[in-house]
Amino acid sequence: MDAKEFGAFLAQVRRERNMTQAELAQQLHVTDKAVSRWERGIGLPDINTLEPLADVLGLTLADLMHCHDSRQKDDTPPVPLEDFFTMLRRQHTVDWRSVRTALLALSIALALWGIFACPGRLAVHWRTLSDGSLQADGWMSSLVIFPLFAGFEFLSLELWNNFEQTGYYRRWGEVNLFIIHAMSLGTPLTRLMRLVLDLLFFFCFGFLLPCCEAWLILLN
Repeated sequence: MDAKEFGAFLAQVRRERNMTQAELAQQLHVTDKAVSRWERGIGLPDINTLEPLADVLGLTLADLMHCHDSRQKDDTPPVPLEDFFTMLRRQHTVDWRSVRTALLALSIALALWGIFACPGRLAVHWRTLSDGSLQADGWMSSLVIFPLFAGFEFLSLELWNNFEQTGYYRRWGEVNLFIIHAMSLGTPLTRLMRLVLDLLFFFCFGFLLPCCEAWLILLN
């Protein structure tokens, strides 16, 4: 299922209900241009609009997201709900794939900078003297430490990517739907939880190692 399929289904059901785009938009408190965009497959309604939209059209939320009117006999197999939420994620969330690519490029650039700007041995450990100053007491070749940083950055970003594909994102649609239906909490809390997870992965699996590289270059 794609946005155009959803738009065609929405237009069909709206006409069957003898409603104009303006009338539907008025009941949803959106503009008729927004409804037009949905029906042309240019965009999708916000997740907070889905339930009111289903109510106005006389459909269940599941039927709306399946693009299927259960009151009509149809042998078409249902489309998994997660497909719909995948489209919503693409439309309303940060493109973390591009963020990961940028972080990896930053790590590699810092590694190359460190190798050329700090040739030879680098101080990687310091101890505090009695007067409060720092004295280096651990050393490592720049040809070793910076490629290690870049390698660990690549592995950590791959871990983040794999967890995103198979972990908390995979069933996000079903979790969100459960909260909307069973707990009536809406979506702000779930969006906040997801934002916290995204930021946690960003700082722990992406941003930390480039910061360490930059810090090591500055200290040497």
